[in-house]
Amino acid sequence: MDESRFDADVVVVGAGLGGLAAAAHLVAVGKRVVVVEQHSVPGGNATVFTHEGYEFDVGVHYLGDCGPGGGIPAVLERLGIDVTFLEMDPDGFDTLVFPDMAFKVPRGAENYRANLHRAFPAEAEGVDAYVDTIVGLTDELRGKRDPEYLGRHTGTTLGGFFDELGLSARCRTVLGAEHGTYAVPPSQVSLLLHSALMMHYLADGAFYPKGGGQVIADGLADFIVANGGRVILRTPVEQVIVEGGRVAGVRLRPPSPERRRGVPDEIRAPVVISNADLKRTVIDLIGSEHFPDGYVEKVVGYEMSLPLFVVYLVLDRDLRAEGLPVTNYFAIHDDDIEAEYRAITEGRMPDQPGVYLSLASLKDPGNANLCRPGQTNLQVMAVAPSDYRFWGLEKGPVAGERYRTNEAYRRRRKEVGELLVEMADLALPGIVDDIAYMECATPITHERFIRSTGGTSYGIAATPDQFFVNRPGHVTPLPGLFLAGASTITGHGIAGAMSSGEAVASAICEASVAELVGDRFVGS
Repeated sequence: MDESRFDADVVVVGAGLGGLAAAAHLVAVGKRVVVVEQHSVPGGNATVFTHEGYEFDVGVHYLGDCGPGGGIPAVLERLGIDVTFLEMDPDGFDTLVFPDMAFKVPRGAENYRANLHRAFPAEAEGVDAYVDTIVGLTDELRGKRDPEYLGRHTGTTLGGFFDELGLSARCRTVLGAEHGTYAVPPSQVSLLLHSALMMHYLADGAFYPKGGGQVIADGLADFIVANGGRVILRTPVEQVIVEGGRVAGVRLRPPSPERRRGVPDEIRAPVVISNADLKRTVIDLIGSEHFPDGYVEKVVGYEMSLPLFVVYLVLDRDLRAEGLPVTNYFAIHDDDIEAEYRAITEGRMPDQPGVYLSLASLKDPGNANLCRPGQTNLQVMAVAPSDYRFWGLEKGPVAGERYRTNEAYRRRRKEVGELLVEMADLALPGIVDDIAYMECATPITHERFIRSTGGTSYGIAATPDQFFVNRPGHVTPLPGLFLAGASTITGHGIAGAMSSGEAVASAICEASVAELVGDRFVGS
Protein backbone atom coordinates (compact mmCIF):
# COMPACT_ATOMS: atom_id res chain seq x y z
CA MET A 1 0.00 0.00 0.00
CA ASP A 2 1.48 3.34 -1.09
CA GLU A 3 1.17 5.46 2.06
CA SER A 4 2.41 8.58 0.27
CA ARG A 5 -0.93 8.93 -1.53
CA PHE A 6 -2.91 9.00 1.71
CA ASP A 7 -4.47 12.22 2.90
CA ALA A 8 -3.30 11.66 6.46
CA ASP A 9 -1.26 9.44 8.71
CA VAL A 10 -4.16 9.14 11.16
CA VAL A 11 -7.90 9.82 10.99
CA VAL A 12 -9.76 10.32 14.27
CA VAL A 13 -13.48 9.55 14.26
CA GLY A 14 -15.16 11.77 16.84
CA ALA A 15 -13.92 14.96 18.48
CA GLY A 16 -14.56 13.97 22.07
CA LEU A 17 -11.74 14.64 24.52
CA GLY A 18 -10.26 11.18 23.93
CA GLY A 19 -10.00 11.75 20.19
CA LEU A 20 -8.79 15.33 20.60
CA ALA A 21 -6.12 14.36 23.15
CA ALA A 22 -4.88 11.60 20.85
CA ALA A 23 -4.80 13.90 17.83
CA ALA A 24 -3.05 16.69 19.74
CA HIS A 25 -0.25 14.39 20.87
CA LEU A 26 0.11 12.91 17.40
CA VAL A 27 0.41 16.27 15.62
CA ALA A 28 2.89 17.30 18.32
CA VAL A 29 5.21 14.49 17.17
CA GLY A 30 4.78 15.31 13.48
CA LYS A 31 1.91 13.08 12.35
CA ARG A 32 -0.58 14.27 9.74
CA VAL A 33 -3.92 14.00 11.55
CA VAL A 34 -7.51 14.71 10.54
CA VAL A 35 -10.30 14.70 13.15
CA VAL A 36 -13.84 14.24 11.84
CA GLU A 37 -16.87 15.17 13.98
CA GLN A 38 -20.59 15.06 13.15
CA HIS A 39 -21.50 17.83 15.65
CA SER A 40 -21.04 21.56 15.05
CA VAL A 41 -18.49 21.95 17.87
CA PRO A 42 -15.60 19.80 19.12
CA GLY A 43 -15.63 18.24 22.57
CA GLY A 44 -18.24 15.48 22.72
CA ASN A 45 -19.60 15.76 26.25
CA ALA A 46 -17.16 18.59 27.02
CA THR A 47 -19.11 21.25 25.16
CA VAL A 48 -21.39 24.17 25.96
CA PHE A 49 -24.53 25.40 24.22
CA THR A 50 -26.44 28.68 24.39
CA HIS A 51 -30.22 29.05 24.47
CA GLU A 52 -31.96 32.42 24.82
CA GLY A 53 -28.72 34.04 25.92
CA TYR A 54 -27.90 31.47 28.64
CA GLU A 55 -24.84 29.23 28.33
CA PHE A 56 -24.94 25.68 29.71
CA ASP A 57 -22.23 23.06 30.08
CA VAL A 58 -23.21 19.70 28.62
CA GLY A 59 -21.03 17.28 30.54
CA VAL A 60 -18.34 18.98 32.62
CA HIS A 61 -19.67 19.55 36.13
CA TYR A 62 -16.66 18.97 38.34
CA LEU A 63 -13.19 17.49 37.94
CA GLY A 64 -10.63 15.93 40.21
CA ASP A 65 -6.87 15.70 39.73
CA CYS A 66 -6.65 19.36 38.71
CA GLY A 67 -4.49 20.74 41.50
CA PRO A 68 -0.75 21.43 41.16
CA GLY A 69 0.83 18.48 39.36
CA GLY A 70 -2.57 17.00 38.53
CA GLY A 71 -2.99 14.71 35.54
CA ILE A 72 -5.42 16.86 33.54
CA PRO A 73 -3.41 20.12 33.86
CA ALA A 74 -0.22 18.17 33.08
CA VAL A 75 -1.58 17.06 29.69
CA LEU A 76 -2.76 20.57 28.82
CA GLU A 77 0.43 22.27 30.00
CA ARG A 78 2.53 19.81 27.98
CA LEU A 79 0.72 21.07 24.89
CA GLY A 80 0.93 24.74 25.88
CA ILE A 81 -2.82 24.97 26.54
CA ASP A 82 -3.71 27.41 29.30
CA VAL A 83 -6.80 26.48 31.33
CA THR A 84 -7.53 27.81 34.81
CA PHE A 85 -9.14 25.36 37.23
CA LEU A 86 -11.21 26.88 40.04
CA GLU A 87 -11.37 24.85 43.24
CA MET A 88 -14.72 24.14 44.83
CA ASP A 89 -15.33 24.31 48.59
CA PRO A 90 -12.62 22.13 50.20
CA ASP A 91 -14.82 21.64 53.27
CA GLY A 92 -17.57 20.14 51.14
CA PHE A 93 -17.43 19.98 47.36
CA ASP A 94 -20.39 17.58 47.55
CA THR A 95 -23.28 18.20 49.96
CA LEU A 96 -25.71 15.33 50.47
CA VAL A 97 -29.11 16.58 51.61
CA PHE A 98 -31.60 14.17 53.21
CA PRO A 99 -34.97 15.09 54.74
CA ASP A 100 -33.42 14.68 58.21
CA MET A 101 -29.69 15.40 57.79
CA ALA A 102 -26.95 16.78 55.57
CA PHE A 103 -23.45 15.44 54.95
CA LYS A 104 -20.44 17.17 53.40
CA VAL A 105 -17.78 15.38 51.34
CA PRO A 106 -14.52 17.33 51.88
CA ARG A 107 -11.10 17.37 50.27
CA GLY A 108 -8.81 14.74 51.79
CA ALA A 109 -9.52 11.11 52.68
CA GLU A 110 -8.83 11.70 56.37
CA ASN A 111 -11.21 14.66 56.48
CA TYR A 112 -13.80 12.44 54.80
CA ARG A 113 -13.17 9.75 57.41
CA ALA A 114 -13.64 12.28 60.21
CA ASN A 115 -16.96 13.48 58.77
CA LEU A 116 -18.13 9.88 58.46
CA HIS A 117 -17.15 9.17 62.07
CA ARG A 118 -19.22 12.15 63.23
CA ALA A 119 -22.21 11.06 61.17
CA PHE A 120 -21.97 7.33 62.02
CA PRO A 121 -20.16 6.94 65.36
CA ALA A 122 -21.58 3.45 65.89
CA GLU A 123 -20.17 2.29 62.54
CA ALA A 124 -16.61 3.56 62.91
CA GLU A 125 -15.06 0.15 62.26
CA GLY A 126 -16.90 -0.31 58.97
CA VAL A 127 -16.20 3.29 57.96
CA ASP A 128 -12.48 2.81 58.60
CA ALA A 129 -12.42 -0.38 56.54
CA TYR A 130 -14.20 1.42 53.70
CA VAL A 131 -11.87 4.44 53.65
CA ASP A 132 -8.75 2.28 53.99
CA THR A 133 -9.93 0.14 51.09
CA ILE A 134 -10.78 2.93 48.63
CA VAL A 135 -7.43 4.60 49.38
CA GLY A 136 -5.53 1.32 49.08
CA LEU A 137 -7.23 0.21 45.87
CA THR A 138 -6.62 3.57 44.20
CA ASP A 139 -2.96 3.63 45.20
CA GLU A 140 -2.52 0.13 43.81
CA LEU A 141 -4.31 0.98 40.56
CA ARG A 142 -1.87 3.88 40.16
CA GLY A 143 1.12 1.69 40.95
CA LYS A 144 1.96 3.54 44.16
CA ARG A 145 2.09 0.42 46.33
CA ASP A 146 2.34 -3.34 46.04
CA PRO A 147 -0.98 -5.10 45.40
CA GLU A 148 -2.85 -6.08 48.53
CA TYR A 149 -6.42 -4.93 48.07
CA LEU A 150 -6.56 -5.64 44.32
CA GLY A 151 -6.15 -9.36 44.79
CA ARG A 152 -9.15 -9.44 47.10
CA HIS A 153 -11.46 -7.00 45.35
CA THR A 154 -11.01 -7.21 41.57
CA GLY A 155 -14.37 -9.00 41.34
CA THR A 156 -16.09 -7.19 44.22
CA THR A 157 -19.08 -4.90 43.78
CA LEU A 158 -19.68 -1.87 45.96
CA GLY A 159 -22.90 -3.39 47.29
CA GLY A 160 -21.14 -6.67 48.05
CA PHE A 161 -18.47 -4.78 49.99
CA PHE A 162 -21.16 -2.95 51.97
CA ASP A 163 -22.63 -6.35 52.85
CA GLU A 164 -19.22 -7.54 54.08
CA LEU A 165 -18.92 -4.49 56.32
CA GLY A 166 -22.48 -4.77 57.67
CA LEU A 167 -23.23 -1.09 57.15
CA SER A 168 -26.59 0.54 57.85
CA ALA A 169 -28.86 1.66 55.02
CA ARG A 170 -28.13 5.35 55.62
CA CYS A 171 -24.38 4.83 55.78
CA ARG A 172 -24.52 2.89 52.49
CA THR A 173 -26.49 5.72 50.90
CA VAL A 174 -23.97 8.34 52.03
CA LEU A 175 -21.03 6.27 50.76
CA GLY A 176 -22.73 5.50 47.46
CA ALA A 177 -24.43 8.86 46.87
CA GLU A 178 -22.26 9.73 43.86
CA HIS A 179 -23.59 6.71 41.90
CA GLY A 180 -24.87 9.07 39.21
CA THR A 181 -21.28 9.73 38.15
CA TYR A 182 -21.19 6.20 36.72
CA ALA A 183 -24.92 5.31 36.50
CA VAL A 184 -24.64 1.73 37.76
CA PRO A 185 -26.32 0.50 40.99
CA PRO A 186 -24.16 -0.41 44.02
CA SER A 187 -25.05 -4.09 43.60
CA GLN A 188 -23.43 -4.10 40.15
CA VAL A 189 -20.72 -1.43 40.06
CA SER A 190 -17.08 -2.42 40.43
CA LEU A 191 -15.62 -1.49 43.81
CA LEU A 192 -12.41 -0.61 41.93
CA LEU A 193 -14.20 1.96 39.78
CA HIS A 194 -16.10 3.45 42.72
CA SER A 195 -12.88 3.72 44.73
CA ALA A 196 -10.94 5.35 41.90
CA LEU A 197 -13.74 7.82 41.25
CA MET A 198 -14.10 8.81 44.91
CA MET A 199 -10.36 9.25 45.33
CA HIS A 200 -10.22 11.22 42.06
CA TYR A 201 -12.03 13.95 44.00
CA LEU A 202 -11.00 13.25 47.59
CA ALA A 203 -7.25 13.24 46.95
CA ASP A 204 -6.83 16.90 45.96
CA GLY A 205 -10.35 18.29 45.90
CA ALA A 206 -12.81 19.14 43.15
CA PHE A 207 -12.41 21.78 40.45
CA TYR A 208 -14.25 23.45 37.59
CA PRO A 209 -12.58 24.84 34.44
CA LYS A 210 -12.94 28.60 34.18
CA GLY A 211 -15.12 29.22 31.14
CA GLY A 212 -16.69 25.74 31.18
CA GLY A 213 -15.78 22.43 29.58
CA GLN A 214 -15.60 23.90 26.09
CA VAL A 215 -12.32 25.65 26.92
CA ILE A 216 -10.59 22.27 27.21
CA ALA A 217 -11.99 21.00 23.91
CA ASP A 218 -11.30 24.27 22.10
CA GLY A 219 -7.76 24.38 23.44
CA LEU A 220 -7.02 20.91 22.10
CA ALA A 221 -8.72 21.59 18.75
CA ASP A 222 -6.84 24.87 18.31
CA PHE A 223 -3.56 23.11 19.10
CA ILE A 224 -4.27 20.45 16.47
CA VAL A 225 -4.97 23.03 13.77
CA ALA A 226 -2.03 25.25 14.77
CA ASN A 227 0.32 22.30 14.38
CA GLY A 228 -0.76 21.16 10.94
CA GLY A 229 -3.75 18.99 11.73
CA ARG A 230 -7.33 19.45 10.65
CA VAL A 231 -10.64 19.33 12.55
CA ILE A 232 -13.68 18.82 10.29
CA LEU A 233 -17.06 19.52 11.91
CA ARG A 234 -20.69 18.85 10.89
CA THR A 235 -19.50 15.81 8.94
CA PRO A 236 -20.57 12.29 9.92
CA VAL A 237 -18.33 9.34 9.12
CA GLU A 238 -20.39 6.86 7.11
CA GLN A 239 -17.87 4.04 7.04
CA VAL A 240 -14.40 3.05 8.10
CA ILE A 241 -12.79 1.67 4.95
CA VAL A 242 -11.22 -1.78 5.22
CA GLU A 243 -8.97 -3.09 2.45
CA GLY A 244 -6.72 -6.12 2.47
CA GLY A 245 -7.61 -6.99 6.05
CA ARG A 246 -6.70 -3.61 7.57
CA VAL A 247 -8.19 -0.12 7.83
CA ALA A 248 -7.49 2.23 4.93
CA GLY A 249 -9.33 5.40 5.93
CA VAL A 250 -12.88 6.69 6.26
CA ARG A 251 -15.77 7.56 3.96
CA LEU A 252 -17.58 10.79 4.85
CA ARG A 253 -21.08 12.17 4.43
CA PRO A 254 -20.43 15.91 4.32
CA PRO A 255 -23.44 18.20 3.96
CA SER A 256 -23.26 20.55 1.01
CA PRO A 257 -21.94 23.62 2.90
CA GLU A 258 -19.00 21.56 4.16
CA ARG A 259 -18.44 20.02 0.73
CA ARG A 260 -18.11 23.52 -0.72
CA ARG A 261 -15.36 24.14 1.79
CA GLY A 262 -13.36 21.27 0.36
CA VAL A 263 -14.32 18.32 2.55
CA PRO A 264 -13.58 15.15 0.53
CA ASP A 265 -15.71 12.07 0.17
CA GLU A 266 -12.92 9.95 1.62
CA ILE A 267 -9.85 10.44 3.76
CA ARG A 268 -7.22 7.77 3.21
CA ALA A 269 -5.04 6.80 6.15
CA PRO A 270 -3.35 3.63 7.44
CA VAL A 271 -4.51 4.33 11.00
CA VAL A 272 -7.99 5.16 12.29
CA ILE A 273 -8.75 6.03 15.90
CA SER A 274 -12.41 5.66 16.82
CA ASN A 275 -13.57 7.91 19.62
CA ALA A 276 -17.12 7.01 18.65
CA ASP A 277 -19.43 4.66 20.55
CA LEU A 278 -17.81 1.22 20.77
CA LYS A 279 -20.80 -0.79 19.53
CA ARG A 280 -21.56 1.60 16.68
CA THR A 281 -17.89 1.52 15.67
CA VAL A 282 -17.66 -2.26 15.39
CA ILE A 283 -21.13 -3.06 14.07
CA ASP A 284 -22.15 0.00 12.04
CA LEU A 285 -19.04 1.91 10.93
CA ILE A 286 -16.90 -1.14 10.15
CA GLY A 287 -18.95 -4.33 10.15
CA SER A 288 -18.70 -7.47 12.25
CA GLU A 289 -17.29 -9.47 9.32
CA HIS A 290 -13.95 -7.70 9.79
CA PHE A 291 -13.45 -8.93 13.38
CA PRO A 292 -13.02 -12.33 15.01
CA ASP A 293 -16.35 -13.82 16.11
CA GLY A 294 -15.33 -13.78 19.76
CA TYR A 295 -14.52 -10.07 19.68
CA VAL A 296 -17.87 -9.21 18.07
CA GLU A 297 -19.74 -11.39 20.54
CA LYS A 298 -18.05 -9.59 23.41
CA VAL A 299 -18.78 -6.11 22.01
CA VAL A 300 -22.43 -6.93 21.32
CA GLY A 301 -22.80 -8.35 24.82
CA TYR A 302 -21.39 -5.37 26.70
CA GLU A 303 -23.91 -3.80 29.06
CA MET A 304 -24.11 -0.01 28.81
CA SER A 305 -24.25 2.43 31.70
CA LEU A 306 -27.66 3.99 32.12
CA PRO A 307 -28.23 7.46 30.67
CA LEU A 308 -29.06 10.75 32.38
CA PHE A 309 -31.89 13.26 32.22
CA VAL A 310 -30.80 16.89 32.61
CA VAL A 311 -32.80 20.00 33.49
CA TYR A 312 -31.09 23.28 32.57
CA LEU A 313 -32.33 26.11 34.78
CA VAL A 314 -31.87 29.82 35.29
CA LEU A 315 -33.33 31.23 38.50
CA ASP A 316 -34.34 34.81 39.17
CA ARG A 317 -32.40 34.46 42.39
CA ASP A 318 -28.73 35.05 43.21
CA LEU A 319 -27.65 32.04 45.27
CA ARG A 320 -24.08 33.31 45.40
CA ALA A 321 -25.26 36.55 47.02
CA GLU A 322 -27.20 34.42 49.49
CA GLY A 323 -23.87 32.99 50.64
CA LEU A 324 -24.15 29.43 49.34
CA PRO A 325 -20.80 27.62 49.17
CA VAL A 326 -19.31 26.34 45.92
CA THR A 327 -20.66 22.82 46.27
CA ASN A 328 -22.68 20.23 44.39
CA TYR A 329 -25.95 19.23 46.01
CA PHE A 330 -27.40 15.74 46.06
CA ALA A 331 -31.07 15.71 47.05
CA ILE A 332 -31.75 12.22 48.43
CA HIS A 333 -35.26 11.33 49.53
CA ASP A 334 -34.76 7.77 50.78
CA ASP A 335 -32.06 5.16 51.39
CA ASP A 336 -32.94 2.59 48.74
CA ILE A 337 -30.68 3.29 45.77
CA GLU A 338 -31.28 -0.22 44.46
CA ALA A 339 -35.04 0.39 44.23
CA GLU A 340 -34.39 3.47 42.09
CA TYR A 341 -32.32 1.44 39.64
CA ARG A 342 -34.87 -1.37 39.55
CA ALA A 343 -37.52 1.11 38.47
CA ILE A 344 -35.26 2.65 35.85
CA THR A 345 -34.20 -0.68 34.35
CA GLU A 346 -37.87 -1.69 34.23
CA GLY A 347 -38.50 1.35 32.05
CA ARG A 348 -40.00 3.86 34.49
CA MET A 349 -38.86 6.75 36.67
CA PRO A 350 -38.82 6.24 40.45
CA ASP A 351 -41.45 8.17 42.40
CA GLN A 352 -38.75 10.10 44.27
CA PRO A 353 -35.49 9.88 42.33
CA GLY A 354 -32.31 11.20 43.86
CA VAL A 355 -31.07 14.22 41.93
CA TYR A 356 -27.73 15.99 41.50
CA LEU A 357 -27.50 19.78 41.32
CA SER A 358 -24.58 21.57 39.66
CA LEU A 359 -24.52 25.34 40.16
CA ALA A 360 -22.41 26.80 37.37
CA SER A 361 -22.88 30.38 38.58
CA LEU A 362 -21.16 29.53 41.86
CA LYS A 363 -18.39 27.46 40.27
CA ASP A 364 -17.52 30.03 37.59
CA PRO A 365 -18.67 33.37 39.02
CA GLY A 366 -16.82 35.50 36.48
CA ASN A 367 -18.54 33.92 33.48
CA ALA A 368 -20.99 36.53 32.19
CA ASN A 369 -22.30 34.08 29.55
CA LEU A 370 -24.11 31.98 32.15
CA CYS A 371 -26.87 34.41 33.11
CA ARG A 372 -27.66 38.01 33.95
CA PRO A 373 -26.72 39.71 37.24
CA GLY A 374 -29.04 38.63 40.04
CA GLN A 375 -29.70 35.23 38.45
CA THR A 376 -28.28 31.72 38.97
CA ASN A 377 -27.45 29.14 36.29
CA LEU A 378 -27.69 25.50 37.40
CA GLN A 379 -28.51 21.98 36.28
CA VAL A 380 -30.53 19.20 37.88
CA MET A 381 -29.70 15.64 36.82
CA ALA A 382 -30.84 12.10 37.49
CA VAL A 383 -30.31 8.62 36.08
CA ALA A 384 -33.14 7.81 33.65
CA PRO A 385 -34.51 4.94 31.52
CA SER A 386 -32.94 4.22 28.16
CA ASP A 387 -36.00 2.32 26.86
CA TYR A 388 -37.36 4.18 23.83
CA ARG A 389 -40.90 3.12 24.74
CA PHE A 390 -40.71 5.06 28.00
CA TRP A 391 -40.09 8.16 25.89
CA GLY A 392 -43.00 7.40 23.54
CA LEU A 393 -40.75 6.25 20.69
CA GLU A 394 -40.12 3.08 18.72
CA LYS A 395 -36.49 3.83 17.87
CA GLY A 396 -33.81 6.44 18.43
CA PRO A 397 -32.50 9.37 16.38
CA VAL A 398 -29.51 7.40 15.09
CA ALA A 399 -32.03 5.04 13.46
CA GLY A 400 -33.86 8.00 11.94
CA GLU A 401 -36.56 8.74 14.55
CA ARG A 402 -37.79 12.34 14.27
CA TYR A 403 -38.63 12.63 17.93
CA ARG A 404 -38.72 16.35 18.65
CA THR A 405 -42.28 16.89 17.40
CA ASN A 406 -43.60 13.64 18.92
CA GLU A 407 -46.31 14.68 21.42
CA ALA A 408 -45.88 11.61 23.64
CA TYR A 409 -42.16 12.33 23.85
CA ARG A 410 -42.73 16.00 24.64
CA ARG A 411 -45.22 15.16 27.40
CA ARG A 412 -42.86 12.66 29.00
CA ARG A 413 -39.93 15.10 28.81
CA LYS A 414 -42.01 17.79 30.54
CA GLU A 415 -43.26 15.34 33.17
CA VAL A 416 -39.78 14.09 34.09
CA GLY A 417 -38.33 17.60 34.10
CA GLU A 418 -40.97 18.82 36.53
CA LEU A 419 -40.38 15.77 38.75
CA LEU A 420 -36.65 16.46 38.97
CA VAL A 421 -37.19 20.12 39.87
CA GLU A 422 -39.65 19.04 42.56
CA MET A 423 -37.04 16.65 43.97
CA ALA A 424 -34.37 19.37 43.88
CA ASP A 425 -36.47 21.56 46.16
CA LEU A 426 -35.19 19.48 49.09
CA ALA A 427 -31.71 20.91 48.55
CA LEU A 428 -32.72 24.41 47.40
CA PRO A 429 -36.14 25.20 48.87
CA GLY A 430 -38.31 27.46 46.77
CA ILE A 431 -36.55 27.06 43.43
CA VAL A 432 -39.80 26.05 41.70
CA ASP A 433 -41.09 29.59 42.20
CA ASP A 434 -37.88 31.26 40.97
CA ILE A 435 -37.49 29.68 37.51
CA ALA A 436 -36.77 32.20 34.74
CA TYR A 437 -35.72 29.64 32.11
CA MET A 438 -36.02 25.85 31.88
CA GLU A 439 -34.87 23.42 29.20
CA CYS A 440 -34.61 19.63 29.37
CA ALA A 441 -32.35 17.07 27.72
CA THR A 442 -33.32 13.41 27.67
CA PRO A 443 -31.29 10.30 26.85
CA ILE A 444 -32.73 10.69 23.35
CA THR A 445 -31.19 14.16 23.11
CA HIS A 446 -27.85 12.71 24.14
CA GLU A 447 -28.07 9.95 21.55
CA ARG A 448 -28.78 12.53 18.86
CA PHE A 449 -25.71 14.65 19.61
CA ILE A 450 -23.23 12.02 20.86
CA ARG A 451 -24.60 8.95 19.01
CA SER A 452 -24.03 6.76 22.04
CA THR A 453 -25.82 3.44 22.50
CA GLY A 454 -28.79 3.96 24.81
CA GLY A 455 -27.95 7.64 25.17
CA THR A 456 -25.36 6.90 27.84
CA SER A 457 -22.71 9.42 28.86
CA TYR A 458 -20.36 6.83 30.34
CA GLY A 459 -19.86 4.06 27.80
CA ILE A 460 -20.06 0.43 28.86
CA ALA A 461 -21.14 -0.17 32.46
CA ALA A 462 -18.33 -0.35 35.02
CA THR A 463 -19.24 -3.76 36.43
CA PRO A 464 -16.43 -6.05 37.69
CA ASP A 465 -16.46 -8.06 34.45
CA GLN A 466 -16.34 -4.85 32.35
CA PHE A 467 -13.77 -2.82 34.26
CA PHE A 468 -10.00 -2.55 34.62
CA VAL A 469 -8.33 -5.33 32.59
CA ASN A 470 -11.77 -6.58 31.52
CA ARG A 471 -12.45 -3.34 29.63
CA PRO A 472 -11.53 -3.03 25.92
CA GLY A 473 -7.95 -2.05 25.22
CA HIS A 474 -6.86 0.64 22.78
CA VAL A 475 -5.52 -1.85 20.21
CA THR A 476 -8.08 -3.93 18.31
CA PRO A 477 -7.89 -7.18 16.30
CA LEU A 478 -8.32 -5.16 13.09
CA PRO A 479 -4.89 -3.86 12.03
CA GLY A 480 -4.75 -0.07 11.99
CA LEU A 481 -7.86 0.42 14.14
CA PHE A 482 -7.43 1.90 17.62
CA LEU A 483 -10.01 2.87 20.24
CA ALA A 484 -10.24 5.92 22.50
CA GLY A 485 -12.93 7.16 24.85
CA ALA A 486 -15.23 6.16 27.68
CA SER A 487 -15.51 2.44 26.90
CA THR A 488 -11.76 1.74 26.93
CA ILE A 489 -9.51 0.50 29.71
CA THR A 490 -8.77 4.00 31.06
CA GLY A 491 -12.44 4.43 31.99
CA HIS A 492 -15.02 7.16 31.52
CA GLY A 493 -15.14 10.81 32.53
CA ILE A 494 -12.93 13.70 31.48
CA ALA A 495 -9.80 12.23 33.05
CA GLY A 496 -10.49 8.77 31.63
CA ALA A 497 -11.14 10.12 28.14
CA MET A 498 -8.02 12.30 28.08
CA SER A 499 -5.93 9.43 29.44
CA SER A 500 -7.27 7.20 26.67
CA GLY A 501 -6.15 9.74 24.08
CA GLU A 502 -2.62 9.88 25.43
CA ALA A 503 -2.50 6.08 25.72
CA VAL A 504 -3.71 5.41 22.18
CA ALA A 505 -1.26 7.95 20.76
CA SER A 506 1.53 6.16 22.63
CA ALA A 507 0.34 2.82 21.24
CA ILE A 508 0.45 4.18 17.68
CA CYS A 509 3.92 5.67 18.19
CA GLU A 510 5.11 2.60 20.10
CA ALA A 511 6.61 4.98 22.65
CA SER A 512 5.43 7.33 25.39
CA VAL A 513 4.10 10.43 23.64
CA ALA A 514 4.61 12.38 26.86
CA GLU A 515 8.34 11.69 26.52
CA LEU A 516 8.33 12.29 22.76
CA VAL A 517 6.59 15.65 23.13
CA GLY A 518 8.67 16.68 26.13
CA ASP A 519 8.47 20.35 27.09
CA ARG A 520 8.68 21.86 23.59
CA PHE A 521 5.22 23.44 23.83
CA VAL A 522 5.20 24.34 27.53
CA GLY A 523 4.42 28.03 27.94
CA SER A 524 3.74 28.50 24.24
